[in-house]
Amino acid sequence: MKNIILTLFLFFTSILFSQTIIEYDYMETSSATYLAAGWFTPAPTAGWFTNASVSPTTAAAIYGSGSSTSGLEQDWYSIPTVALNPSKSYQLKFRLASYTFSNSTATTRGLDVADYLSVQVSSNGGTYVTEMRITGNSNATWAFTNTGSVTHTANGSFTNSAAPAGDVYSATTGASTLTPATYTLNLAPNLTSVAIDFYCRVNSAGEEWWIDNIELWDITPISLPVELISFEGSNEETYNLLNWSTASEKDNDYFLIERSKDGTNWTNINVTSGMGNSNTKVDYSFRDFKFTNSINYYRLTQVDFDGVQETFDIISIDNTRDKKKILKITNTIGQEVSLDTKGLLIITYTDGTSEKIIN
Repeated sequence: MKNIILTLFLFFTSILFSQTIIEYDYMETSSATYLAAGWFTPAPTAGWFTNASVSPTTAAAIYGSGSSTSGLEQDWYSIPTVALNPSKSYQLKFRLASYTFSNSTATTRGLDVADYLSVQVSSNGGTYVTEMRITGNSNATWAFTNTGSVTHTANGSFTNSAAPAGDVYSATTGASTLTPATYTLNLAPNLTSVAIDFYCRVNSAGEEWWIDNIELWDITPISLPVELISFEGSNEETYNLLNWSTASEKDNDYFLIERSKDGTNWTNINVTSGMGNSNTKVDYSFRDFKFTNSINYYRLTQVDFDGVQETFDIISIDNTRDKKKILKITNTIGQEVSLDTKGLLIITYTDGTSEKIIN
């Protein structure tokens, strides 16, 4: 029923974490290891169905067929063991829904508190421990399309009480769009392997658990290419002074400074070379002589040697008050030059004052 496809890797740009799907079971397709995932027993009422799904066209489901006094329909959707790197961090993500396709007219349809799905985790070859439980509530139903999410952290034990103090999440009463369909379990640290079971139980007609798009993520923190200490700006009468400092740098090619009048449209005004690699504090500065008599916004972007870049928070300088106007700019031999000229410059203002600057 499942077909293996090329292992899927998804990368999300983040300055804090590298997030990668390392294993997945989308029911229609699976990664190489998760191809063996499936119902354990299997129960006669468990299987793969096409009535509803996250990724087209199949989801795993188990449904009830009797009354609340009948024997339980129960089974484990079992995910095989995966070898892990103990220096990394991992998350389990899955989608969960409740429908009534098997019997939409039964008075018992929808999930109750006694109907639950438990996420059971075997860490480093150990016994299975329930780390998270989702229950029904007064004939609850909800769809895969529901928004909202639940994130829970595994701790090696089960507390049968409501989260966050315990490990149980209860559906919203009855048919509701408020029950989340997306669940995330942060796995314990220092794992060398993990195996996961979804234990599902129902006991009445029209009660169903639906599971789809199970994913195992590597969410390892990554070191930032530049650790920025500060980025500040001030007006020094004739120019805006921008200062920034780094505590460390890795493969840092250059910094890009941009200016904006509205904080939306930006103009590149400077490129400052980075230190490449450094483990000590480095101070940088730039003087903007071409600011406007308004609020000027500045942003700083760091660019690696491989072109990857990171933009830091925007700062602003209020230049709305009147400023001295430049009459002329000369070099040391009296030639008129522009503000971009390198070397010692003498700026003369219309009010008769002057100053020397070094570019």
